[in-house]
Amino acid sequence: MSRFLPARVHAGPSQYRLQPRGISIPAQREAGKLKAEALGADIVREFVDPGRTATSIDKRPTFQEMIAWVKQQKDVDYVIVYHFNRVFRNAVDAGIVKRDLKKVGTRVVSTILDMGKNPEAALVEQIIHAVDQYQSQASGADISYKMGQKIKNGGSVGIARLGYLNVRVPKPEGGEIRTIAIDPERAPLVRLAFELYATGDYSLADLADELYDRGLRTRATPRRPAKQVSINKLSQTLRDRYYLGYVTHKGEEIKGRHEPLINQALFDRVQTIADSRTAAKERRRVHHH
Repeated sequence: MSRFLPARVHAGPSQYRLQPRGISIPAQREAGKLKAEALGADIVREFVDPGRTATSIDKRPTFQEMIAWVKQQKDVDYVIVYHFNRVFRNAVDAGIVKRDLKKVGTRVVSTILDMGKNPEAALVEQIIHAVDQYQSQASGADISYKMGQKIKNGGSVGIARLGYLNVRVPKPEGGEIRTIAIDPERAPLVRLAFELYATGDYSLADLADELYDRGLRTRATPRRPAKQVSINKLSQTLRDRYYLGYVTHKGEEIKGRHEPLINQALFDRVQTIADSRTAAKERRRVHHH
């Protein structure tokens, strides 16, 4: 998570907007304030970039909003950031953004290292951006390798499928293992989805409504409340061999360490019915029960 502080040199009363999100924000905010004081500038606005792993500024809307706002103002002297690596993921983005902001008289400065705006300082910053890019790419490659090894050993990565939960299990020697466990609330309903669809009496729309009536909901998040499972999500679930106990890695199917929710016979019946239908041809039926 990153903060961007546009600041003007002695621009009058501060319009400093607090948006604390995460434990690192207060430290970044304090460092930004100290840097602004050292530059003789007033902070006029604060932007907080949510903690995302985007490798390009194109996928960071808050960052884009900040750039557009600064260009519109045309009298912002600095954009203060805690560290360049919290802002730029690669040297190309750094060069483009700094060039565009320079056209409106704005300089991006870091609270960690600021050697001024002479040619030598620009060279050092270019080297820093290149090093940051290498570290970002190396870290990404390392994470990708470790995730691949986990899948090869039958592990699950990412957000748990519907009917499962992401859990952390303490290790006897200390630390923890991130793994997958059965969701006691949703797993029986996911299993029921396969059983009902296998009867051939339910369209996907019927099945979605039936499961909703029986209490199946998506997992709630701080930004999204729990809701009915969509037809598309339900269709993907009924086709997913993960529920048989398998994981896939680069096209290879591997026996997973998670507990299956259904058996092969039930999965095969569901696939037979799904193959014989299309979403456009399915018709809703009335069930009197």
